[in-house]
Amino acid sequence: MSLLVVLGFLSICAHGAYTPVDPNKFKVGQIQWSNCTGDDVAPGAECGFAVVPLDYTNSSAGVAKIALGRYNATSAKGRKGIVFVNPGGPGAPGVSLATEAGPSLQQIIGDEYDIIGFDPRGIGKTEPATKCFSSPEARQAFIANTVLDRGYDVAPDVQDPFNRYHLIQTQRDADGLFKSQFEICGETMGDGLRYMGTSSVVRDIDFITQLIEGKDALINFYGLSYGSAIGQYLVNMLPERVGHIVIDGVLDAVAWTSQPPYLWERGFTVDTDQAYELFMSECAKAGPSQCPLAKVANETGKDVLNRVENFVNELYYTPLAVPDATLPGILTNGRARLYILGALISPTSWPDAAQVIAQAIAGNGTAMLNAVNQKDNVDLERSAVTCNDAAPYAPPAPQDVIDEQLYDLEHVSRFSLSVVTSEPDSGCQYWPVTPPERFLGPWNRTLKNPMLIISNTLDPATPLRSGKLALERQGNASAHLLIQNGPGHTSLALSSLCTARNVQAYFANGTLPESGTICQVDEMPFPSAANSTVLSRRESADDRKLLESLQHVRKVVFGGRRS
Repeated sequence: MSLLVVLGFLSICAHGAYTPVDPNKFKVGQIQWSNCTGDDVAPGAECGFAVVPLDYTNSSAGVAKIALGRYNATSAKGRKGIVFVNPGGPGAPGVSLATEAGPSLQQIIGDEYDIIGFDPRGIGKTEPATKCFSSPEARQAFIANTVLDRGYDVAPDVQDPFNRYHLIQTQRDADGLFKSQFEICGETMGDGLRYMGTSSVVRDIDFITQLIEGKDALINFYGLSYGSAIGQYLVNMLPERVGHIVIDGVLDAVAWTSQPPYLWERGFTVDTDQAYELFMSECAKAGPSQCPLAKVANETGKDVLNRVENFVNELYYTPLAVPDATLPGILTNGRARLYILGALISPTSWPDAAQVIAQAIAGNGTAMLNAVNQKDNVDLERSAVTCNDAAPYAPPAPQDVIDEQLYDLEHVSRFSLSVVTSEPDSGCQYWPVTPPERFLGPWNRTLKNPMLIISNTLDPATPLRSGKLALERQGNASAHLLIQNGPGHTSLALSSLCTARNVQAYFANGTLPESGTICQVDEMPFPSAANSTVLSRRESADDRKLLESLQHVRKVVFGGRRS
């Protein structure tokens, strides 16, 4: 077989296909439930789907099937309604949040509620699916060993003129890849891509709420990470429909919708390096017996940080050969940064992450390369959300993108360019379709029922700054901000009984903490016999059960994901 034939065959196989839902078989308003299957499913959990309009502005466009999971209310006192939950992303399926973590979520939200998880438009088992490529393997082959896979390699001296030159070249490659992948998506999905933005997701939540609970039922929602964007859309698109809304790990909705992604890092990564420094400090405190990055007792966090940074910087000049990885290759400066950034999301992973980093420093990069080669997204499902949400913008010049990023690298965070790869939201200047509805604000609608905003003090992905901006825009009469004093992404990152009790009270009767309330965490990243978690110190069985529930939800949400 000739090379041209092989390449042609691979080209055909790489392309996916748009598969619409048959409107003759599935009618708008149809809802179906059955028992879920799977090893991790909670007893009694239900799986199903709801059929909704594909386009809420055009009834002739067709239908969509929204995948649902439900864990029914268990309280003997009666049932209050439903709470939709979303784990983030965009791109993360949400059905399992209800079917696996439903009982644990009821400990936090209240057992008077049905917990409903859903796969948003184009994601997971929801149909139509985002299928620009024929398979996850085809998508991985497309990005393999490109900047979209291995990240940006940044020189130790950010101001080195050659650093700027090669980063501009790398950005040109990235722009070409963005253009190519979105052209593929336009060819395979066509207008089917139009219906996968957050505005449509909010319409779905409203439609399904009325379908299950009745026309006058208010919407209850708990959204983590990108779920905070859904929450902000919801309260501002449908302020009169708001019941109880919690957003946790808050995304800046104005930047999300109105700025090109290369401008986001100046605001999104303001706490990232402090979280990294805390990781290194906690490692030093734990000592060599618990954190192999610490070499001797009584080291400072700066000592450990310098050791890790020296290794990462050296990879810029001499990548590490990794012959024994599942996909053998090299550990580069960009890949090492991606790994460390991912570890910052979940502080309970820091002991394991320290082990992986220590192995790489010692010359074995297998575990690190295997980790960064595991991709969260299977196709372009994240881009289908991001690009349908974003206001159109002119293609930025590669040098403008890099100059902005160089400023961020020097003044905001050493992980700025890593976020471009780990959070694949760029390239929307090449997006081939326009959604039927694109909500761009206003973001200050007055709410009869105020929402609860939760932010961590050192969230590496969605900083406290964004939670404060959401509060400022919504106004003190329509929102209250609870601050959790700890690192990691969302309040689940480290369990806090104080935070959980405030969430319980809010869903129970609408009681909100005073805005600016600070809750302490009840776990440490590096547990010890003397100071592990509150589980070893408290007598209350209710406290123990609540902490165990928080930890279980965290496991379901984060699992093997890095974001």
